Amino acid sequence: MAGRLAQFTPPVADTPADWMPSWNLSPGQRVLILRKQDNRLECVQVLWNLTPGWLKDLSRAPFSTNAEHLHDKPMFRQPLTERRCLIPVDGFFIWRMQGKRKQPWYLRRRQGGLALAGLWERYSLDDGTYWDSCVLITAPAKGLPERLGARMPVTLNRGEQAIWLASATAPMALQPLLLNAASQVDMMYPVTPSVSSPVTHGAHCCTPSGQIITEQAPA
Repeated sequence: MAGRLAQFTPPVADTPADWMPSWNLSPGQRVLILRKQDNRLECVQVLWNLTPGWLKDLSRAPFSTNAEHLHDKPMFRQPLTERRCLIPVDGFFIWRMQGKRKQPWYLRRRQGGLALAGLWERYSLDDGTYWDSCVLITAPAKGLPERLGARMPVTLNRGEQAIWLASATAPMALQPLLLNAASQVDMMYPVTPSVSSPVTHGAHCCTPSGQIITEQAPA
């Protein structure tokens, strides 16, 4: 599964001033999300590890969750109906076994970025401060990601993004939206194995180290 993201292009004009681009973003770090607040689109930095206010053991905070089980688990049930978000990325990484080692692959669109479906939460402290966090949602792999593994982040097209963020969307329509969404990835290629270390950073993380594979993506 994708446990690393690339987020180096500002998704909107009012991206937070203290945001720093990352070519190898790991769970537990801060990531940009887009969410609807008071009927306006807001871009904020949050922790990539979902931490609801009742969670006592923060080591159990998940960075991803399966679309098939969102209605079944209390941790995700309320955020699904009330706190949906998009995680705008330039691409993401998936590892595939190659001989005796795992080879990282970078998946992206040829033109533009990707919008991953996510949920966000708020953790409030006794002193009145708080932090927000998020989790990305995965589904059975389709298209190019299916060549690398069984699962992929849910990538939404423009129409699906609007439905996902709309407060008027019926809760029972959300899971079918996620599971029916086609992969928006139309390019992937192997990259340097050093990406496997979370301390590796820089544009070279997303540079091809082997054959580029492309596919016509759906609109």
